[in-house]
Amino acid sequence: MDEVLHKFAAVGKWLHRECVAAGPVFVFFLIAFLFLLTIVKLALAKFSIEVTALSSAVVGALFAAKAVLILDETPLARHLERYRRIVAVVIKTLIYGAITLLLGYLERVLEALHRAHTFRGAVRYVFDQASMYRLFAWALGITLVFGLYFALFEISERMGEGKLWALFFESPQFQ
Repeated sequence: MDEVLHKFAAVGKWLHRECVAAGPVFVFFLIAFLFLLTIVKLALAKFSIEVTALSSAVVGALFAAKAVLILDETPLARHLERYRRIVAVVIKTLIYGAITLLLGYLERVLEALHRAHTFRGAVRYVFDQASMYRLFAWALGITLVFGLYFALFEISERMGEGKLWALFFESPQFQ
Protein backbone atom coordinates (compact mmCIF):
# COMPACT_ATOMS: atom_id res chain seq x y z
CA MET A 1 0.00 0.00 0.00
CA ASP A 2 2.88 2.34 0.80
CA GLU A 3 4.32 1.79 -2.65
CA VAL A 4 1.04 2.71 -4.33
CA LEU A 5 0.77 5.91 -2.28
CA HIS A 6 4.39 6.74 -3.14
CA LYS A 7 3.63 6.34 -6.86
CA PHE A 8 0.55 8.55 -6.59
CA ALA A 9 2.64 11.19 -4.81
CA ALA A 10 5.31 10.98 -7.52
CA VAL A 11 2.68 11.36 -10.26
CA GLY A 12 1.18 14.30 -8.37
CA LYS A 13 4.56 16.02 -8.08
CA TRP A 14 5.24 15.44 -11.80
CA LEU A 15 1.81 16.78 -12.72
CA HIS A 16 2.35 19.86 -10.54
CA ARG A 17 5.74 20.55 -12.20
CA GLU A 18 4.16 20.21 -15.65
CA CYS A 19 1.32 22.58 -14.76
CA VAL A 20 3.70 25.16 -13.33
CA ALA A 21 5.91 24.97 -16.45
CA ALA A 22 3.02 25.00 -18.94
CA GLY A 23 0.71 27.39 -17.06
CA PRO A 24 1.88 30.76 -18.39
CA VAL A 25 2.33 29.38 -21.90
CA PHE A 26 -1.14 27.83 -21.78
CA VAL A 27 -2.71 31.11 -20.62
CA PHE A 28 -0.98 33.03 -23.44
CA PHE A 29 -2.21 30.61 -26.11
CA LEU A 30 -5.69 30.38 -24.57
CA ILE A 31 -6.14 34.15 -24.69
CA ALA A 32 -4.66 34.39 -28.19
CA PHE A 33 -6.78 31.53 -29.57
CA LEU A 34 -9.93 32.97 -27.97
CA PHE A 35 -9.21 36.27 -29.71
CA LEU A 36 -8.61 34.48 -32.99
CA LEU A 37 -11.77 32.39 -32.69
CA THR A 38 -13.79 35.44 -31.70
CA ILE A 39 -12.62 37.24 -34.83
CA VAL A 40 -13.65 34.23 -36.93
CA LYS A 41 -16.98 34.03 -35.12
CA LEU A 42 -17.66 37.71 -35.76
CA ALA A 43 -16.69 37.36 -39.42
CA LEU A 44 -18.99 34.35 -39.89
CA ALA A 45 -21.93 35.80 -37.95
CA LYS A 46 -23.15 37.53 -41.10
CA PHE A 47 -23.59 34.12 -42.71
CA SER A 48 -25.23 32.50 -39.64
CA ILE A 49 -22.40 29.99 -39.32
CA GLU A 50 -21.93 28.85 -35.73
CA VAL A 51 -18.41 28.38 -34.34
CA THR A 52 -17.69 26.90 -30.92
CA ALA A 53 -14.85 28.91 -29.48
CA LEU A 54 -14.18 27.90 -25.90
CA SER A 55 -13.55 24.17 -26.25
CA SER A 56 -11.48 24.62 -29.40
CA ALA A 57 -9.40 27.35 -27.75
CA VAL A 58 -8.78 25.31 -24.58
CA VAL A 59 -7.76 22.16 -26.45
CA GLY A 60 -5.66 24.14 -28.93
CA ALA A 61 -3.95 26.05 -26.11
CA LEU A 62 -3.14 22.83 -24.26
CA PHE A 63 -1.60 21.28 -27.37
CA ALA A 64 0.24 24.47 -28.31
CA ALA A 65 1.68 24.99 -24.83
CA LYS A 66 2.94 21.43 -24.56
CA ALA A 67 4.29 21.43 -28.12
CA VAL A 68 6.22 24.67 -27.50
CA LEU A 69 7.71 23.30 -24.28
CA ILE A 70 8.71 20.08 -26.04
CA LEU A 71 10.28 21.95 -28.98
CA ASP A 72 12.39 23.99 -26.55
CA GLU A 73 14.02 20.76 -25.36
CA THR A 74 14.95 19.40 -28.81
CA PRO A 75 18.34 19.49 -30.52
CA LEU A 76 16.82 21.90 -33.07
CA ALA A 77 16.16 24.48 -30.34
CA ARG A 78 19.71 24.12 -29.02
CA HIS A 79 21.06 24.44 -32.56
CA LEU A 80 19.05 27.63 -33.15
CA GLU A 81 20.67 29.25 -30.10
CA ARG A 82 23.79 29.85 -32.24
CA TYR A 83 21.92 32.10 -34.68
CA ARG A 84 20.45 35.56 -34.43
CA ARG A 85 17.19 35.54 -32.48
CA ILE A 86 15.15 36.57 -35.54
CA VAL A 87 16.30 33.38 -37.27
CA ALA A 88 15.10 31.28 -34.34
CA VAL A 89 11.75 33.09 -34.26
CA VAL A 90 11.19 32.74 -38.02
CA ILE A 91 12.21 29.07 -38.19
CA LYS A 92 10.09 28.06 -35.18
CA THR A 93 7.15 30.06 -36.54
CA LEU A 94 7.43 28.45 -39.98
CA ILE A 95 7.65 24.97 -38.43
CA TYR A 96 4.52 25.53 -36.35
CA GLY A 97 2.73 27.17 -39.28
CA ALA A 98 3.46 24.17 -41.49
CA ILE A 99 2.35 21.75 -38.77
CA THR A 100 -0.85 23.76 -38.28
CA LEU A 101 -1.61 23.57 -41.99
CA LEU A 102 -0.91 19.82 -42.09
CA LEU A 103 -3.08 19.20 -39.02
CA GLY A 104 -5.85 21.26 -40.61
CA TYR A 105 -5.77 19.09 -43.71
CA LEU A 106 -5.61 15.92 -41.60
CA GLU A 107 -8.63 17.02 -39.55
CA ARG A 108 -10.64 17.67 -42.71
CA VAL A 109 -9.57 14.35 -44.24
CA LEU A 110 -10.64 12.46 -41.10
CA GLU A 111 -14.02 14.24 -41.15
CA ALA A 112 -14.43 13.40 -44.86
CA LEU A 113 -13.51 9.77 -44.22
CA HIS A 114 -16.98 9.23 -42.74
CA ARG A 115 -18.55 10.32 -46.02
CA ALA A 116 -16.15 8.77 -48.51
CA HIS A 117 -15.31 5.55 -46.60
CA THR A 118 -11.85 5.36 -48.21
CA PHE A 119 -8.77 7.42 -47.45
CA ARG A 120 -8.21 8.26 -51.11
CA GLY A 121 -11.82 9.34 -51.52
CA ALA A 122 -11.60 11.47 -48.38
CA VAL A 123 -8.47 13.24 -49.65
CA ARG A 124 -10.14 13.89 -53.01
CA TYR A 125 -13.28 15.17 -51.25
CA VAL A 126 -11.23 17.58 -49.11
CA PHE A 127 -9.44 19.02 -52.12
CA ASP A 128 -12.66 19.28 -54.11
CA GLN A 129 -15.05 20.56 -51.44
CA ALA A 130 -13.14 22.12 -48.56
CA SER A 131 -12.74 25.86 -48.32
CA MET A 132 -9.01 26.31 -48.72
CA TYR A 133 -9.30 30.04 -47.99
CA ARG A 134 -10.79 29.34 -44.57
CA LEU A 135 -8.09 26.76 -43.81
CA PHE A 136 -5.35 29.15 -44.90
CA ALA A 137 -6.89 31.91 -42.79
CA TRP A 138 -6.88 29.64 -39.72
CA ALA A 139 -3.31 28.55 -40.37
CA LEU A 140 -2.18 32.14 -40.87
CA GLY A 141 -3.87 33.30 -37.67
CA ILE A 142 -2.38 30.48 -35.62
CA THR A 143 1.03 31.02 -37.23
CA LEU A 144 0.88 34.69 -36.22
CA VAL A 145 0.03 33.69 -32.65
CA PHE A 146 3.07 31.38 -32.57
CA GLY A 147 5.25 34.10 -34.09
CA LEU A 148 4.13 36.54 -31.40
CA TYR A 149 4.81 33.97 -28.69
CA PHE A 150 8.31 33.20 -29.97
CA ALA A 151 9.15 36.91 -30.33
CA LEU A 152 7.96 37.65 -26.78
CA PHE A 153 9.85 34.60 -25.51
CA GLU A 154 13.10 35.82 -27.07
CA ILE A 155 12.57 39.35 -25.70
CA SER A 156 11.87 37.92 -22.26
CA GLU A 157 15.01 35.77 -22.39
CA ARG A 158 17.09 38.80 -23.34
CA MET A 159 15.59 41.08 -20.67
CA GLY A 160 15.87 38.51 -17.88
CA GLU A 161 13.54 36.61 -15.56
CA GLY A 162 10.31 38.50 -14.84
CA LYS A 163 11.36 41.72 -16.61
CA LEU A 164 8.87 41.43 -19.48
CA TRP A 165 6.05 40.78 -17.00
CA ALA A 166 7.15 43.80 -14.98
CA LEU A 167 7.31 45.96 -18.10
CA PHE A 168 3.66 45.31 -18.93
CA PHE A 169 1.98 44.65 -15.58
CA GLU A 170 3.78 46.52 -12.81
CA SER A 171 2.86 50.12 -12.16
CA PRO A 172 5.44 52.63 -13.42
CA GLN A 173 7.83 54.06 -10.85
CA PHE A 174 7.84 57.84 -10.91
CA GLN A 175 10.56 59.74 -9.06
